[in-house]
Amino acid sequence: MLKIPRTIFTRPLDQELGFGKNVTTVGRMMNPDGTFNVERQYLNWWDNTYFHLVTMSWKYFFLLVFISYLVINLLFALLYMVAGMDQFSGLQEQDFWSNLSFAFYFSTQTLTTVGYGYISPTGHLASTLASLESFVGLLAFALISGLLYGRFSRPTAKIVFSDNMLVSPYREGMGLMFRMGNARKSELIETEVEMILAMNQQEAEGATIRKFYGLKLEIAKISFFSLSWTVVHDLSKESPLWGLTKADLEDANAEVLVLVKGTDEANQQIVHARRSYVAEEMVWNARFSPIISRKSNGVPHVLMRQIGAFRLLEQV
Repeated sequence: MLKIPRTIFTRPLDQELGFGKNVTTVGRMMNPDGTFNVERQYLNWWDNTYFHLVTMSWKYFFLLVFISYLVINLLFALLYMVAGMDQFSGLQEQDFWSNLSFAFYFSTQTLTTVGYGYISPTGHLASTLASLESFVGLLAFALISGLLYGRFSRPTAKIVFSDNMLVSPYREGMGLMFRMGNARKSELIETEVEMILAMNQQEAEGATIRKFYGLKLEIAKISFFSLSWTVVHDLSKESPLWGLTKADLEDANAEVLVLVKGTDEANQQIVHARRSYVAEEMVWNARFSPIISRKSNGVPHVLMRQIGAFRLLEQV
């Protein structure tokens, strides 16, 4: 049974974030990888084809290309067999599998425009099929080249976030913080970060709605993102989280949305990264462990695999 969330009196954000007020009050809005828990109805089956092709993993992309290559060649090989092997010079009618293998090899040569020459079409039907396959091959490889360029040129950020958000001693009180690092060799210039708190709140009429509050940061923008960055929100009296406990945040289904924006010096394009932390991922009375060491030549070394390492503090 859901508990009634504690009321907070800080004024919510004025601007519309794109979620509306009727967004679900249960579950998380954003996944840890930055994708939103939203399902949009497809207007057309091809609507998101390009998006999937340029964002899928390289393993699945090359697997899809290889399977498509095999299917196209197999299809044309069967068409050549239907046309008849007597329409090709350099071939004699043999059993089904031998004919299929030779037709498949001829198809690969035609599709890729290699054309070794020891097999060539002599009949009109076979020549027409070979011309059609050459045209398909030109389109297919142009499409693959465009997708490869799109995948390589698509601006993305490789920002590593800590798995947990900590509530740690900060100044004279406590602070809500997370840590992140730039895993790319290229620098991120003029990097900005924004934290938005989403919480269930009960209105006077008794309805529970989702409200959003901006969290003021100790440092919201840095010029060079070379090392790790611990982003801190002071849990002072001005904070929307003032006086709330971990149980209060869980009852209100609290979620902190993190948005990072910077300019990648490698391509001079703006890149983005997103992450969210729910109340269950917030660790209280803990502190991040050091992750910056020095190599033998004195150069700072950031231990990216330990970006989320922390230690619990003794209870006072």
